[in-house]
Order: sequence, then structure tokens, then C-alpha cells
Amino acid sequence: MSHIKRTILLIVSFSLAIGICQLNAQSLSSLKNLNVDNLSDSQIGQLMQQMQSQGISANQIDKYAAAQGVSQTEADKLKKRIVQYSGHEVKSGNRYQESDNQLNMAGDEAQNGFESDQWKRDSVRASKPKVFGTSIFKNATMSFEPNLRLATPQDYVLGPDDEVLIDITGLSEASHKLYVSPEGNIRIPLVGVVNVSGLTIAEARRVIKNRMTATYKGLASGNTSVSINLGNIRSITVHVIGEVVHPGSFTIPSLATVFNALYQSGGPKENGSFRDIQIIRNNQVIKTIDLYDFLAYGKQHDFRLQDQDVVKVLPYKNRVTLTGEVKTPAIFEMKKGETLQDLITFAGGFTEKAYRESITGYRNTLKERSVVSIGNDDFKSFQTEPGDEYTVGKLLNRFVNRVQIAGAVYRPGVYALKEGMKAKDLIRLAEGLKEDAFSNSAVIFRKNNVGITEVASFSPKEVLNGQNDIMLQREDSIYISSILDMKESDFVYISGEVMKPAKYPFGEGMTLKDIILLADGFKNRANVGEIEVYRQITDVKTLNENVIKAESFKIKMSSDLENGEAATFKLKREDRVVVRPIFGAEDMKEVTIEGEVIAPGNYVLTSKKQRISDLLGQAGGLSAYAYSQGAFLTRKHKKEAVDQKAMEIIKKDAALKVKSKTNAIDSLQTEKLDAVTSDIVDIRLEKIMKHPYSKYDLQLEEGDVLSIPKQLETVNVSGQVLRSASVRYQSGRSLGYYISNAGGFSAKALAGKTYVVYPNGAVDATSHFLGFRVYPKVKPGASIVVPLKPEKKGMSTAESIGITSSIVSMAALIITLIKSF
Repeated sequence: MSHIKRTILLIVSFSLAIGICQLNAQSLSSLKNLNVDNLSDSQIGQLMQQMQSQGISANQIDKYAAAQGVSQTEADKLKKRIVQYSGHEVKSGNRYQESDNQLNMAGDEAQNGFESDQWKRDSVRASKPKVFGTSIFKNATMSFEPNLRLATPQDYVLGPDDEVLIDITGLSEASHKLYVSPEGNIRIPLVGVVNVSGLTIAEARRVIKNRMTATYKGLASGNTSVSINLGNIRSITVHVIGEVVHPGSFTIPSLATVFNALYQSGGPKENGSFRDIQIIRNNQVIKTIDLYDFLAYGKQHDFRLQDQDVVKVLPYKNRVTLTGEVKTPAIFEMKKGETLQDLITFAGGFTEKAYRESITGYRNTLKERSVVSIGNDDFKSFQTEPGDEYTVGKLLNRFVNRVQIAGAVYRPGVYALKEGMKAKDLIRLAEGLKEDAFSNSAVIFRKNNVGITEVASFSPKEVLNGQNDIMLQREDSIYISSILDMKESDFVYISGEVMKPAKYPFGEGMTLKDIILLADGFKNRANVGEIEVYRQITDVKTLNENVIKAESFKIKMSSDLENGEAATFKLKREDRVVVRPIFGAEDMKEVTIEGEVIAPGNYVLTSKKQRISDLLGQAGGLSAYAYSQGAFLTRKHKKEAVDQKAMEIIKKDAALKVKSKTNAIDSLQTEKLDAVTSDIVDIRLEKIMKHPYSKYDLQLEEGDVLSIPKQLETVNVSGQVLRSASVRYQSGRSLGYYISNAGGFSAKALAGKTYVVYPNGAVDATSHFLGFRVYPKVKPGASIVVPLKPEKKGMSTAESIGITSSIVSMAALIITLIKSF
């Protein structure tokens, strides 16, 4: 079968290849009905390739098109499109066509794992310096497109297919668009044939005007004037050879320069020279281009190419590498006589962190490598050699003249070390000691000869008096302590029923009244008649004799802070003040009743024992449309961290118990476990209304929402049924009736675990009795859920082999034991 598929694939591929070849062969022979405006750029490119393969140049396209019956208008459009395509800014992906051999090689490499290893080669290349200048020819936004809108250069040489515009004004009026013929002639009406081949546009103007003088007499007297300009320019073919990425022949506008031709060919390749590019015309080298003039200095060679010019990129002769702290680290090409300073210039100069005193180089000898060090004075005279590698180091992260001062001075910071500078001088530079400075002793940090930090002390007071002063060294650091920093911070604390409970700075003489004022006074429910102050015991004797570590005081105070002991009670550092609330004082709490009641809305709990029946009475009772069986209570839990941890333990324990009984936690059991922490509380409103204050009549809590739905008429069926549906409720119908209306159980349904969720949040599951399923009852508004059957995992190959091996081993052991008996 695979052989037949392979044969069919080969036949289809061969047919496609024949079709493509026929399409390409017809691209030039079917030009009669050509509409150039409808051609895409890719079709223009294919057409140019076909022309080159058949030996047709861009200059011959009009004649060839005329022979095929194409109008002159379409032929002119086609020539213009070809010129635009050749000189237009093109992305690197379609700048040039790869040859068939290259495409085949790329396909073979892909089959041999080329793509999987490409990233490895890219990472190796990325770690090496790049050849300076290669990136400019890979930049899709810089195409060196020739400017076709500039004024006609006076030295532009006319050639075949150039368009010459002649406008005559004055006593005579005429306008002509003339093309230079392959013989180099233009035919001017009423004047005749004028040969302009090889003439610059300036020379052509003089020749044409002289020839026209005989016909237009007003030219001599000045009554008639003539304007001669260049219109559409011709296309030329240039050949780019040598060490370039894509050598070949390229059709470009006649105004194009050598940069445009190099860009079209992809630029010099890895071994190509950027500084020795020859322009060959009529078998002679007429100019040599150095691209570094543009890359390093921004000087662009405005050297225009002519038809059949050859651009030859020679192999490089001398390359050196410069890395490290230069702005453009790369591999550079050097000419004879250029120095290390020239190399640094090519790299854009040093970075701000460069070590410029000397540069280290590595040089190849006949047998091995050697190291050279070049001092700053020798940069302009040191000659590089092929293969040299130079590295510019980084400045050391240290200072030659830095000293520092910190602590209790007015201007701490870094200062310059001067000759003969002492500690007294540095303190004065920092504008002296602060009032809180500890002037008896300060610390100076100093590095010894091996760089290890040593510490010494001195007296700032003595130094400022001219005694025992210290001579400073590079990297010395002085630290002067503050007496405020040398003692523990002093605070007092207040908490409870005050406006801003917090810690506040302690000051000598501070009273209880003062800290209450700092806390913006009491809250409304503060118990001002009994304020507690806790004080830490610091007496050593008392601490050693007693286990009591703190003492407390109870202070009476009026809410207006005018009467009581608070005004005279003195606080001490680290005192804790606690203002407790009045016993039983609580904020008013609200609950909500919504749905089918007479007066839905928010109600305030007037008692801690207020129940659901009380709230229902406040709301005026149920409306005529209420569905009491669907009523439910939503409670917002505010769990503390301890409660949350306890719930997690309870839920985990419940899950283990379920697993131990059924050996699997299905969706029903998971649903029941989730109900443990659900906000919906299962209530029985009918029983509550019949038996108020019974066990069913729950006490309300803040934030409770009692919801009374209207009469429900449908039952929702979801889960593993053929079609989820809402089925109209019919009294007396069993669960199977509603499952049937949903298309029945699906193939993946776990029918034995079907459960019902009632409108009030209660859940009832299918049970089993004597091998029979007992489905739960269905009520209006209920939701029937059919869970998914758990997937059964088969044994893997390794597990099967392991079990088989164990069985075989056990059988062999048994046989051995039997034989031994």
C-alpha cells in the first residue's frame, strides 16, 4: 500500500513540475493580452528571470513586446515596472532568487536535520565578533535605492532607451518625447536624426539646440526657447562577481551606483573585502571602492554604473579583531600603513569605561601566539598585522583620591583626598559636628597593603582641638556616631476604642491625656471609666524575685478629657494603653429579604436571637406567587485564620472517609464536600412557618440574605445526557421521565450517581436498595445532574511485562519446590 502511495505522489509532483515549466515558458510568449497594471511584483520578478534565461535584456523588452503584438503603452509600463522592481527597496527575503542548486541543497539539509541543529550554529556565531559592515547589507530598511526624482545630473551619459523631453516655446510651440534608439539616435520632428549616444546631458543640449536652430529661426534671435531634459531613464545590466553573497547579473536603473548593485547581490560574504571593490569597464579597472569611507566616515561614493559594468569583490587581505570597551566591537579589515589608532576610529572610539592607558593584543607567529602590549603613546604608530586580536579593558572599580565621612556631621558624603589632608580637614569639609554627635570617639575604616579593612578609633574632640590628628589615606572612611542612635528608641502605645490606635514617640512628662489626644480622642462606645495601662517592670531585683514581668493600672476618665486621673497620670517609655468598649456595645447589623414577600428590603437586627420567622413577619409574609419550598438563605462567612485551617482539616478528613468507602471521589461526593463551605444554607421554610422558633428556625447573622423565589415550573437536566434541557415540571413524574426528555443517558454517564440539587440548595443523590436504583424525588425548579463516568486506565506495556515476569518467576519457584519434595 505504501508503494502505491509513493507512486501516486511521484506522479502528482511530476505533473505539477511540468505545469510550472509550461507556465514559465508561456510567460513571454503570451504577452499579447498583457495588462501590466494587474501584475504583482512577484510576477514581474518571474518575468525578469525568464527574460534573462532567454537572453533578453531590459533594453530589448519594447522591441520584443512589439513583435508579440503588445501596445507601446503597455511596453512602456512594463519597462517602468521592471526598473522600479530592480531599484525599489526590497526586503532581504526576496532581494534575489536562489539558484536551483541552492534550493535543492537547502531541501537536502532540511531532510538531514539541518533545521534542528541550526540554533546551535547560530549560538556559536553569536558569541563571535561580527565582520564590520555586514549588517548594513542585511538591513531591509536600507536598500540604497537610487533617487529617480532628482534633477538630471549634468554629467549623465545618454544611451539607448533613455527618454529625452524637448519643449519648444515662444514663436513656435511644440513638445516631444523621444527615445534614444539602439544606434544612439533620436528623431526630432522637422529637424531630423540627431546622434546623442555617449554624450552627457549637457553636451546633448548644445548639439540638439544647434541642429534645431536651422528649423526654428527664433532660437537665434531669442524669440523662441527650447528646454531639453531627461525623462524616463533606461535600465542597465551590471554583473556582480567575486566574494559576494549572491553573484550574478542584475537589472538596475541607469542612475544606480555601486552601493545599489552591492545591495542587490547581498553584499560581500564572509571572505569578501569591504575595502577592495573593483569597478571594471571595457575590461579595465576604472575605480576601486573602499566601503569604510561610508561605514566609518559617512562618505557615500556617488559613482554611477554603466551598462555591462562589472563589480568585483576581492577576497580580504588583512583582518584584525577589536573587542572590549569600544563602541563597535567587531572584525575589521585593515590596509597597509593603517595603525591601531585607525582601528579604534573604525570601532567608533572608546566607551566611557574604557581603560585607555594601554591595550593588550594577541598576535600569530610562525609557530605559536604571542602577547603584545601597546601604550597610549604608541597607538598612532603601531602597525597591525593579519590575524591580530586586541582587547580594550575596563577601568578598575576604585578611586585614586576618595575619602568618605558619614554619621553625625552636617554634610556626610564623598570628598577628594588632597596632599597632606587630615581627619580635622575632612570634618571641616563636612561643615563640622552636629549637636548630637558623640565627640569622644569615632571610627576610621582603612585598607591595609593587601586590601583587608582595618578599624581604628580617634577622638573628634581632640582632633578639632589640634591634638592627635590622623593623616588620611586613599579610601579612608570616617564614621561619627550620634548619641541619639546609641540608645533604644522610646515609644508608647495605645489601642482599642480610640480614633487612631498606634505607637507614638515618648517624651519626658507625657501623660495619659496626651497620648489620647495624639490618638484623636475616644470612639463613641469607648469605656472611659476604666482605661488600662500596662507597664513593663525593669527593676532587676523585682524581676529576680517575682515571676510577674509587668504591672497594670486602671484609670478613670471622662469622655471630654476634663475630669479624671488621665491628666495627671504620668506615662513611661514602652507603656501600653488599652481603651476597651462598653460591655455589650455593637454596631447595628443588617439582613436582607428579597423575592416574593410583601415588603422586600434591608432590615436591622434588633436582637441577637432574631430568627427567620421574625424577619418574614417584618416583611409582611409571603406573596401569592411565592414558592416556599425553593426558599434559601445566603450567609457571608467571615472566617478567621484558625477557622479556615480547621475547615481545611475537616474537608480533608471527609474526603479520606469518602475515599475509604467508595475507593473513588466522584462528582457527587465532591459536590457535597464543597457544600460544607458553601454560602448557601439549606432551610425548610414551610416547617419554619408552621413551627416558629423550632430547630428549623435559624438565628440570623449580619449580612444574611433570605431569598423567596416565585413559583417554578421547570426542571433543568444537565451533565452526561444527550442534550441538556429544561423540562416542564409534572407532578408525580419520576427522575427517569426528565432524563428521557433530555435524550437519555450518554455513553459516558455514571447513571448510578445521578443527583438532584433542589432550589433551596439541598442535594439528594441516587441510592441503591437490594440491587435496585432509587432515584431522588423531583420538585419544581430542581436541577438534575448526571456525572461523568471516571476513565479507566489500562496497564502500560512496562506494567504488563512486569506482571507477566512476576507470574512466570512465581510459577518457576512453585515447580522447583514441588520437584524438591
